[in-house]
Amino acid sequence: MFGRERKPQAMISKRGNQNSWAASRNSVPRSTFLGALEHSVVAYAVAVLIPFGFMAGVDYLTPVVSSAFSWTSFSIFPWNFIIFSFLFMAGSSWIFWALSFTLNKKKSERLTMDGPYALTRNPKGFGYLVILLGLGVLLQSAVAIFLMMPAISLLYLFYLKFLEEPIMKLKHGALYDEYRSSVPLLFPLPARLRK
Repeated sequence: MFGRERKPQAMISKRGNQNSWAASRNSVPRSTFLGALEHSVVAYAVAVLIPFGFMAGVDYLTPVVSSAFSWTSFSIFPWNFIIFSFLFMAGSSWIFWALSFTLNKKKSERLTMDGPYALTRNPKGFGYLVILLGLGVLLQSAVAIFLMMPAISLLYLFYLKFLEEPIMKLKHGALYDEYRSSVPLLFPLPARLRK
């Protein structure tokens, strides 16, 4: 009793048992690392590449559009900070509200249709576009608001429609078709405008 130490049941590895502690121990770090790497790449794209690419695009396109249309900037200082702050908080709220419904792994395996997902099928993308619109206001750039925002929104809509939606339909079948018919793709619209 005192001289003999018992090994925990989870640490005992049996031959032929694929669910042993040793087998699961070897597979967990790899899947966790790859998952973390994927999340890091997405976070880097969302937090660094897209906003700085957006600002670089505005900086590059401003002289070109200025000579063609003569509408590149407007002076609304200091209101641009206030409007940006409001749009940033609104967009962030949409993103964090959506994350609160999808962070639980069990919930993410099934189709989420409540909370912000009852208003739009892509609330995180909608929130991010609101933040980019705020960035255009902060830069006081008509190029950002009237040229780059529609272009980014259009590219994102194509991505959702032709890449993400077929995967969701394949994964969830008829349930996703019903959900798709009642909830808008990206921009939350009042019920009377959806029809």
